[in-house]
Amino acid sequence: MKQRLIGLGMVLLAVMIHVAATAWAAVDPKSLGYMGGQNAHPHNLSSLNTNADGIHAPPGGEDQICKFCHTPHGASNKGPLWNRPDPLGPNFDGSFPLYGQNSGRLGEIEINEIAAAKYGGDDYPNGATRLCLSCHDGVTAIGEVLNGPPLASLTMSERGTIDLDTSHPVSFVYNEEVLAAIMTVPQKADQYQLPHPDLRMLDNQGRMQCTTCHDPHFHTKGGTYTLPMWRNYTGFDNDDYEAACAACHVGGSSSPGLIRPSGPNHPIP
Repeated sequence: MKQRLIGLGMVLLAVMIHVAATAWAAVDPKSLGYMGGQNAHPHNLSSLNTNADGIHAPPGGEDQICKFCHTPHGASNKGPLWNRPDPLGPNFDGSFPLYGQNSGRLGEIEINEIAAAKYGGDDYPNGATRLCLSCHDGVTAIGEVLNGPPLASLTMSERGTIDLDTSHPVSFVYNEEVLAAIMTVPQKADQYQLPHPDLRMLDNQGRMQCTTCHDPHFHTKGGTYTLPMWRNYTGFDNDDYEAACAACHVGGSSSPGLIRPSGPNHPIP
């Protein structure tokens, strides 16, 4: 009887391993949850991360990959089950610069002069962009969470820090009214268009956010593909890149409407 029970247990264990392996195999290797968290995804901040040089909890530390951003209880209403504190930002008061505000180029894009765009204001940046900046502001401690004690002592790298002064403008409404206002600027006329609704590039308030181009759960960089976290991934750098630019900029990355400032962190291409 004992041997039969042991045999039955072995069979059950084999079935469970097979089911788990099948489930992991079904997850795309570029996804954050691949191999149950044992992967090198840059947003895998748990101790399961296999990249020795990445930013993540040390061996023996927190091994729940979702916990660093999400929690089922005590979550913030700023994002889905959001477990991150509000970003401090470069001024340590939660404020961030508009595009070109510090480098003197804000007037060149003129989006700040279009009331319907709602660019800036007390809630700037907002939406998904503000969630991203709760790590990528380079100031807010990455391992801190709302529900519970800090999960790890982690710091964002200089390369991973986003400077909104030099990055593509975000958190502004982009609709027909805004486009019409842009078109009244002689040097910008016929250089812009609205993204097709089927692309779902804007958030539910019609705003352009970090998630317009990036998917934090899907890391595309690898091999010869150099673009990270690409939302509209096809496997071909230039195709993805040009398609994303061309959704709003007539002429894609070669559009004369694009401003190309200098800056080390996430500049407009």
